[in-house]
Amino acid sequence: MEEIILDNKPKLIKWLSSDSELFLQYVQAKKLITMSQYSELMDMAAKERVIIRLLDIILGRGESVCRKFLDLLKEDDVNEISPELREWIRTVDTKDQKTEKDCKRRESGDRPIQDQKPDRDCQQRPIQDCQMFLKKKFSLLVQNVKNIDPIIDDLVDLHAESVANVRAKSTDQEKMRKLLGCVNCESIAKDLVIALYKHEKPLMNDLQNNY
Repeated sequence: MEEIILDNKPKLIKWLSSDSELFLQYVQAKKLITMSQYSELMDMAAKERVIIRLLDIILGRGESVCRKFLDLLKEDDVNEISPELREWIRTVDTKDQKTEKDCKRRESGDRPIQDQKPDRDCQQRPIQDCQMFLKKKFSLLVQNVKNIDPIIDDLVDLHAESVANVRAKSTDQEKMRKLLGCVNCESIAKDLVIALYKHEKPLMNDLQNNY
C-alpha cells in the first residue's frame, strides 16, 4: 500500500488539493492522524503543501494506515472531490493478500505459514496486561527508548494536550517519563505497546523475554 501511494503521490496531490480542508475532516474522522498533526495541517496556507505533508505522514505510519487511507479514498463521499480520483481508486486493490491466503488455508484445513515455520517474533507470547507491563518496565523504558516522536505520532487516541506536554520536554528520558504518566487506561497502554514494538522492537523483545 505504501508503494501505491508513493508511486501515485503527484496525482494524489493534484486530486486532493482541490478541497484539502474538507478532505482533512474525513482523515481526522478516521483517526489516521493525531490532533497535533491535524492542527499543523490546518495552519498551513498552501493547499498543495497540506496534501504533501499529509501524504508524508500517512506514508510514515506504515502499511496498515496506508491501507486505511486508500480505503477512505474508495468512499463515494470522499472521492467525489475529483472524477479522476474516483476512476483511479476503483482500480486499486486494498485487500490484505496475506490475510486472504491465511483464511483460505484455514478453510481448507491447512496450517498458516507462521504455524509451519514460526520465527522468534511469532513465538513471542502476547502481553495480557499492558498497563502492568509498562508499570513494571517503567525505568528501563525511560532509560532506553529513543524514537519518542514517531511513537507519539502513532498514539491517535492520546489527548492533544497530553501530546503537547510530552513534546514540550527537552530530553528523550523526560518525554518518555511524561508519556508513561499519560497512560491512564488499558486501551492507550495497548496502543503504546504496539507503537513501542513498531519503533523499538529489539528493546521490547528483550523486555518481554524478561517479563
